Amino acid sequence: MSLRVVVAGGVARSPIRAAGYAWAFLQYVLGFRQLGYEVLYVEHLDDQHCVDAAWQPAPFAESANVAVFKAVCDRFKLNGAAALLQSAGDGWCGMSRADVRAWAAASDLFVNLSGRFHLRDILDAAPRRAYVDLDPGFTQIWQAGYGADMNLPGHDVYLTVGMNVGAPDCPVPTLGLDWHGIFPPVVRQRWSPLAEIGDAYTTVADWRGYAPIEWNGQWYKQKADEFLSIIELPQHVDKPLEICLAIDPSEPDLPRLLANGWRLSDPNVHAATPDSYRNYVRRSRGEFSVAKHGYVVGRTGWMSDRTVCYLAAGRPAIVQDTGLWQHLELGDGLLVFDYIDRAERALREVERNYRHHCRAAAELAERYFDSDRVLSELLDIAGV
Repeated sequence: MSLRVVVAGGVARSPIRAAGYAWAFLQYVLGFRQLGYEVLYVEHLDDQHCVDAAWQPAPFAESANVAVFKAVCDRFKLNGAAALLQSAGDGWCGMSRADVRAWAAASDLFVNLSGRFHLRDILDAAPRRAYVDLDPGFTQIWQAGYGADMNLPGHDVYLTVGMNVGAPDCPVPTLGLDWHGIFPPVVRQRWSPLAEIGDAYTTVADWRGYAPIEWNGQWYKQKADEFLSIIELPQHVDKPLEICLAIDPSEPDLPRLLANGWRLSDPNVHAATPDSYRNYVRRSRGEFSVAKHGYVVGRTGWMSDRTVCYLAAGRPAIVQDTGLWQHLELGDGLLVFDYIDRAERALREVERNYRHHCRAAAELAERYFDSDRVLSELLDIAGV
């Protein structure tokens, strides 16, 4: 008899230009399914988050959130194995609340990604619950320093994509929990390399996700702060650097980005659907990206779920160091930097032996991030 796994995420929570966000959850759903397990994908939606295609408030049933959820279920054959529930109402899409509760009660494990699922009658029905932190440092500091409810109680095991959380050199609070580090999974078969290779190193980003936070005198800031620290880089390298960037047109940093040679592309095009996002990654020359400032100063050992997609697509990645060197073989296919001069050197190194780094990227994806390996490890940690 195969395992039954519930995966909870937030595909419908951000229905516009956020397909990369959807993929972060889909890797778990599709990965467990590839292992041969029965999988139910669930999420719930507050009324204040229901919007139409113009970001205006909309009723649950008529919202862009529900439309996107249905489209994702159709695209990945999740119909009959997925549910979107209205948090404080009777609305649902896919499966009813009662049916989800019964499915959870008969499951082996409830995987709560980012702790997004809060409906206690369903969570409590599951015999075993795993919390998977996808925002290391911020999750723990919001709870410890700001009293935010990160939905931590009531889980049996705690995992994080911050490989260093709990280590002596990682200043992030643990909240008294035993955090188990895991890499973000990628279903490699969905990201097979293309023969076509673009001219630019790309990434996908939100310029300002949320406000900076403070812990023990150290501020944990956003991706914008790190891009600004290397803003002159495009002027010093031969290949274009492109960001598929969600940024407010009135953002004062926007003219500076353009003046320094950053090429910007439209997330309304390239992050509109899971397929458009995947095509953008696979057609890139590679990834170049900073990390959120908080991941860097927290030495969290964070690895992006986006970066592992580039690697699986056979595209080299040059990314900012968060302490990854302790857990990965770096320098071939995946290179890290801390300052602008090292970023420049890493880009030049990849270009000197580009085909080698492409092969090495794909090998790293297979060795460390393949969903079969990562999700099997998750189940072992969860005691399933």
